[in-house]
Amino acid sequence: MSASNLTVIDHTHWFVGGTHFGHTGILDLAMRPYADIKEHDRELVRKWNELVQPRDTVWHLGDVAGDEVPFDDVKTTFKRLNGIKRLIVGNHDGEEVRDKLDWASVDDIRTLVARDCKIVLCHYPLLEWEGYFSGDLHFHGHTHDRIPSTRRRWDCGVDHQAFLPMTFSQIKERMNDLPDPIS
Repeated sequence: MSASNLTVIDHTHWFVGGTHFGHTGILDLAMRPYADIKEHDRELVRKWNELVQPRDTVWHLGDVAGDEVPFDDVKTTFKRLNGIKRLIVGNHDGEEVRDKLDWASVDDIRTLVARDCKIVLCHYPLLEWEGYFSGDLHFHGHTHDRIPSTRRRWDCGVDHQAFLPMTFSQIKERMNDLPDPIS
């Protein structure tokens, strides 16, 4: 992989996934603590915008909304979210979500550069990834906090992150307290 293809991140880069805006079924499926989907969406947008500034970058690790949510509703919610948004495609991100929202980039998998390692982003959790044996990290979504994060692999889904986007530094601090999967 060419170094020119790698994005260097800093404190203005946020990671989140599995928001499932408008997806009523997610409330029961992931046992989310909201009375209804309107409260869910309102609170996720509020929490996002309290942290993310308009010029910050947000890496969304997939499943922006539910499959059956009308696209106009998804588009309205998307426009309310602060930041320059980049999508790592999830299994619920259909053609309209991928192609018709104002994403700065859309990828299935992407590698970023942090201060002391690389981070491989993919919607799905991987057991090994490029750079695994040299200490690089993996961020994913998809699992709704059902697979434990480790010192090397982190679930960026809102169910695992208190319904908040998090920066690399915040995530790395939490990862440092977790077991190493190869020890």
